[in-house]
Amino acid sequence: MLRRVSSALGVVIAAIGLTAGCGSKPVVGVILPSTGPAASYGESIESGIRLALSDARAREAVPAGFEVVWADSGSEPARAVAELRRMVADNGVKMVIGGATSGEALAMIPVLDELGVVCLSPSASAPGLAQRSRNFFRIYPSDELEGHTAGTFLFERLGQPRIVLFSGDADYASGIEPEFLKQFEEALGGEVAADIDLSSAGWQQRADAALAGGGLGAAYVIGYAPEILQVVRYLRERAFTGRIVTTSTFYSGDAIREAGAAAEGVMFPLPPFDRTSEKEPVLSFVNRYMESYQRAPDVFAAHGYDAMGYTLQVFTIARPPETLEILKAISYGGEFNGVTGPILFDESGDVKHYPKMFLVSGGQVLSYQRYLETERKRILNQVQDLLAAPQAR
Repeated sequence: MLRRVSSALGVVIAAIGLTAGCGSKPVVGVILPSTGPAASYGESIESGIRLALSDARAREAVPAGFEVVWADSGSEPARAVAELRRMVADNGVKMVIGGATSGEALAMIPVLDELGVVCLSPSASAPGLAQRSRNFFRIYPSDELEGHTAGTFLFERLGQPRIVLFSGDADYASGIEPEFLKQFEEALGGEVAADIDLSSAGWQQRADAALAGGGLGAAYVIGYAPEILQVVRYLRERAFTGRIVTTSTFYSGDAIREAGAAAEGVMFPLPPFDRTSEKEPVLSFVNRYMESYQRAPDVFAAHGYDAMGYTLQVFTIARPPETLEILKAISYGGEFNGVTGPILFDESGDVKHYPKMFLVSGGQVLSYQRYLETERKRILNQVQDLLAAPQAR
């Protein structure tokens, strides 16, 4: 990270004149989609941020004078940029939690260097984002890692070398599908027997033809939650008996609840946050979240919680709270033990996290490893009951 901070120095100095009149105070901006198509993500992230602030205040761990300025991006990249400029001009913001969607992050990144502002994204996942600015960091893994993880899991863990692929939203799929194909087909030798474009008319007919051909042990679905929900229901209606693996977006909003029994057995990669974990700090976070919001936290709430927790650590170290000191605090401040795992960035500004596989079992979302352990125990108990049955008679 040393090279990143050193090379950023010139950019920061050039931007000082833009905000010199604002004073040095620990102010962080939060720009999230509270309205618009991405509002469900913004709501979850905000809930985690607010809980992190509440927890920090209870521990008296909030830096003196620390302020938060909130803004709604409306799920519009241009509006996110406008809010960023306003925060810098009106509030002297030097760091923002924002770029919740990849589109918003892409729009904000060119402005970060211009204004001398650091951005920490809790959820943008498009490949290559962090390489675009020395002032941009993200704690959510890149889509490339998700595609790689899914490809390896389908071929090696599930033993499914021949699948049908469903591709939804083009922008979102473009970050996942190439790496998935590279791993599944090129590296491992798998075969995608059919690639169904969900945006094209009559995709169900093409999918029917692919399924009728037989020999398909699994389906991989890339898309946003509504698209995945549509495909999962379609596959269940067609009595598809193979494995269904989707992208992490199936775990957002109410998609799993809406799918009901159709979601049973569906698998997907997620950043390393397992809300069923009984280890700290996850256990305490989940309990406090449920007490505060009367629902379980999803992966976006967890990343919102860690984004604010990490930001508070940065502002505790950065003295004065200026851009270069913030970058130094990120580079040399040490690891942050978050509920999504240890937060430490690579040279580009990407978090060093790899997704893990989860699945829906009994209406609950469990890590694949926990599911296997539960199944082993269940089978062992059944065997023990069978062995004990003759003695009981």
